[in-house]
Amino acid sequence: MRIFWDERRVSALEKKVDDGFAEMSREFAAVRGEARADFRTLVGIIFSMFLTMILGFAGIMITILLHGA
Repeated sequence: MRIFWDERRVSALEKKVDDGFAEMSREFAAVRGEARADFRTLVGIIFSMFLTMILGFAGIMITILLHGA
């Protein structure tokens, strides 16, 4: 009788652990998705700033070349 009771407890514990890992996996997937979205936003901001700097410097250089210094 004791063996059967222990097997039930182990089975219940095993189910709890499996459910916990499944829940953690879902939560990590959600966090990864949020991190990817944040990274894409950051890359977009950095790219637009870099492009603005390049175009600004190009405009300054063209102005200097056309009008002389």
